Amino acid sequence: MTASPITGTSITGMPKPRLEATHHGRTFTIEAVTVAPEEGPQRDEVASLRREYGFPLPAPDWESDDEEGLVLLCRTDDVPVGTVRLVRRQRETDGWCPYLTTELRAALPADPDGFVFGERLVVSPEARSLEVLAVIMHAAATWTSTAWGVAEFAAITRPALVRLAGWLGARQLSEPMVLPGSDGLGLLIGGRLEEAAVRTKAMFSTGGWHLASVGELPTTLARFPEGPPIS
Repeated sequence: MTASPITGTSITGMPKPRLEATHHGRTFTIEAVTVAPEEGPQRDEVASLRREYGFPLPAPDWESDDEEGLVLLCRTDDVPVGTVRLVRRQRETDGWCPYLTTELRAALPADPDGFVFGERLVVSPEARSLEVLAVIMHAAATWTSTAWGVAEFAAITRPALVRLAGWLGARQLSEPMVLPGSDGLGLLIGGRLEEAAVRTKAMFSTGGWHLASVGELPTTLARFPEGPPIS
């Protein structure tokens, strides 16, 4: 895959741990991607996955929300196969996710501390599996709950994927509806980060995988005492 260069201007203080899941010589690796200059190649990989396999959006392949949140990149045996963006949000705050209808916004978690909103999840067709989604979800749940001190998450998905999301600790929060600017149906899913972390870890434990985390969350990633960053 090729991608146009993307350049970062600063380090946002996002966590830099590494999560590895191995099984009979196969390895999934999850890393956080920041705007540090030396991480240009990783940002290019994220942009390429979005451009080639993601839902077409009127947005750049790398945008300002990526620099405010946590972008995860998944590799299978060193080949980039998946990515997701996680941003801390609050239900009552306007100005983000303009495609969310009034009904969908009303179904978002109401915790005043905010919640984690998952966006731009992309997995290449040849790598799509429950294991890939589980390792991405495990990293997302454990890292964001530690970093931001929030307890819940939410995301938009297709109705056909609700049962799969249930395996990962999510539940349906809204009825399916046509999203603005789209011909397809979408609905809101969400749940507790702790439950998602436990469920996904159990999948690997019972399946004979070895799950290991390398590195730590830096102290520079404070819990945003003034509230979540809003673009």
